[in-house]
Amino acid sequence: MNRLRYNGQAIEIYRPRCQTNCQGGDLMLKPRYSRTNLKKRSITCKILLCASILYSAASTAGGLGGLGAAAAEGTGSAADAWTGTVALATLRATADTPAPEALRRFAAEAIDKLAQSEPFTAWAGAGAAIEPLGPGTHSWLVTVAAGGAAGTPRGYLIISATESGDYKLVEYGMGAYSVFDPALLEAALRQSGLGATAAGRVTAVPLYAGPALAAWRVHLPEGGEPGYVNAADGEWLPETTGSWDKQAGGYAPPRLAAGSRDALSPAAMVYTSSRFDPYDNLLWMTAKPLTLKPNNFIGQLTTSQKLVYAASGAERTYSFPLPVYGYQIWKNDSLSETLTAPSAEAGTETEAVYVVTGTDTTLRVIALDALMASGKFVTF
Repeated sequence: MNRLRYNGQAIEIYRPRCQTNCQGGDLMLKPRYSRTNLKKRSITCKILLCASILYSAASTAGGLGGLGAAAAEGTGSAADAWTGTVALATLRATADTPAPEALRRFAAEAIDKLAQSEPFTAWAGAGAAIEPLGPGTHSWLVTVAAGGAAGTPRGYLIISATESGDYKLVEYGMGAYSVFDPALLEAALRQSGLGATAAGRVTAVPLYAGPALAAWRVHLPEGGEPGYVNAADGEWLPETTGSWDKQAGGYAPPRLAAGSRDALSPAAMVYTSSRFDPYDNLLWMTAKPLTLKPNNFIGQLTTSQKLVYAASGAERTYSFPLPVYGYQIWKNDSLSETLTAPSAEAGTETEAVYVVTGTDTTLRVIALDALMASGKFVTF
């Protein structure tokens, strides 16, 4: 996170710094970028200031709130060694009741459909565990696992309920550190200075209000204002309970997404370019936002090959980019058109477009309609 000042205001620029690495039961932080790339990123702050204005990154006060006090325990001692068996945080679901039968059925059907083609073929026959993401958003995390629900995680789905009572597949993906992976939360707590003596005294509640607003609300042992950790990469966010609730209150599941009341099935995934890092070329930050609709998105992406999505909005306290380098269409099984061909009806009730994004460790496939509701696309 970079903090800059503009006209006397502190502006937070959200920028991922690190990832976790688990080997032999140890959880540690390692640089996500090479030494050369880190040096290059260190000179981008002035350009990031322009981006913060373009994408409406709001000012914040207090940063991580009371998190600094947690550093008093120190790190590096034998008592502080990470064993891989003690969790710093207790993950608290928002409800203890089983997932509704219709939700479990829809999740199983979506997993079976995705398992028909790459890169999700490993999901064939996999079990799934469902936990609520909330409160108030009526969303669930479905963790796809091998050998039953207690097996090694192979991926995830996030499903939200609509006001009419059906379910929408908002996003799905796979990777070593996918969205809401507890290892990312553990790394964030360690990074903030929490030692082994804090184990079990930190409570983290998973929250979801769309793909651009997914986080853990972290309640620390000393109490006070909770902190927020990005569920996608484990970074501390410049959120408060007030700022989060204001943004999350406007969340509505995407209408143009695969749902429990339709017969959509996924086509083969289409890649328009190789994976890329938006920070490798910062010119996109000054590019004019594209005027996109669901029925012309695929054409624009095919022409540009690479797009960058930037979360934005008047209520946001930070902004971040997602690289866009592919898509996947879900189309009605009863239609005669080929699934892989984008039609003039793209984005209608008979078809849902999903955007392919991710990092070197995680693939995310997100409903286009959900992204368009909370951000902008620009050319890279």
